[in-house]
Amino acid sequence: MGHSSTVAVVFAVVSALVGCGSDDSSVDPLPPSTSQRITSSPSTAPPSGDRLSLRFGTVTERTIDGGADGRNTTAAVAGINAFSVDLFKAVAAGETGNVVVSPYSVAFALGMMYAGARSETAEQMASVLHADIAAEAWHEGINAYDLTLNARTAGSPTTWSAANKVWTQPGLPLRDQYLDVLTGAYGSPLAEADFGTDAEAERAVINEWVAERTEDRIGELLPVGALTPETVMVLVNAVALDAPWEFPFDPAATADEPFTRPDGTTVTVPMMHYEEYLPSATTAEFQAVELPYGGGALSMVVIVPTDLAAFEATLTDKSLEDAIGSITDGGIHLSLPRWTDRTNLTLNDTLAALGMPTAFTPSADFSGIVDGGGLWIDRVEHEAYIEVDEDGTRAAAATGGVMRGSHGPTVEVSRPFLYVIRDRGAGTTLFIGRVTDPTITP
Repeated sequence: MGHSSTVAVVFAVVSALVGCGSDDSSVDPLPPSTSQRITSSPSTAPPSGDRLSLRFGTVTERTIDGGADGRNTTAAVAGINAFSVDLFKAVAAGETGNVVVSPYSVAFALGMMYAGARSETAEQMASVLHADIAAEAWHEGINAYDLTLNARTAGSPTTWSAANKVWTQPGLPLRDQYLDVLTGAYGSPLAEADFGTDAEAERAVINEWVAERTEDRIGELLPVGALTPETVMVLVNAVALDAPWEFPFDPAATADEPFTRPDGTTVTVPMMHYEEYLPSATTAEFQAVELPYGGGALSMVVIVPTDLAAFEATLTDKSLEDAIGSITDGGIHLSLPRWTDRTNLTLNDTLAALGMPTAFTPSADFSGIVDGGGLWIDRVEHEAYIEVDEDGTRAAAATGGVMRGSHGPTVEVSRPFLYVIRDRGAGTTLFIGRVTDPTITP
């Protein structure tokens, strides 16, 4: 029916470090396996001008350690979910309209920088990421989870892919221990980028890489001027999700209906309808419904609070987990608007306020990346996009850090709501957002 139903969720995180010295690094998507040699050919040709160096330390492939402690993965997932709520609330507090972010991708981008952080810088980044276990264990945990997610979605109607890539100025003396983490935990070999000679040309190469891995939904992650001759390192994470609904909406049932905005005014929106046996919940504080994507591994949970402001003010990772946990199977009549949203953010102040200010100053200690340090995060750019219709969801996100069912209840989503795109098995939050006016277009 109609066009192909897809959820394309893409989130790219780019981190460029400012400092002295230079070298190279890169990362390409991993197949749904648990290992890939970094010297293997990439699944797609690198963008024109992309200079792969295939430099690494003592580790030459990304793997899951068969003897790894599963508690590390559990702890890492719990940390990502806690960070998800922190990031969403911080961003939503400064926005009156719709919001969409991908904390999953941000966490992986920050994780690659965290691997090289030391002393107070590392402590602050660990606090923001809720990395409550030893750093080595945390990297092991998120790596195991990421590769497992790839494997669990492989062969299903829902397509999930993740990629990491690192660019450095030629000659940057990266420590072998840091290279081992980039390769072993993130699958990140290196590419050279001569920021000192032509930062704008290198910006175009990086943006092209992001665009290719987001199906052109994020065309210019790094804006003009984001990279300078002082840039020495850029770290990127991109995730892509193409997910049809398990139970698509019938376009013939879509009709224009009112949607109430936070200020009480109404707008007319195309409202989708169906009656299915979908998991849902109704309490005094909210109604919620879970819409599975094809294959059943991932889903979108829509939460319609009675009082949006009060719900968001008291939102924690535990309260979100409890709300989702209250959802049970049952019949439902669902009314859900179509919407499209795009968010563009500079996350420096947000991340600093969440508890990692030192990383953005020359006092930062990233001596785990290069001997002597001298690097700090100059800026973190984030862009996220989502489109929801009768067939499914298409979404994309990127972050760049420059381092210088009888009827049961009727759930009418006709007032502001929150949504979470999540892994149903592990409960991991991949995307989280808010819609206050479905008619707003990016």
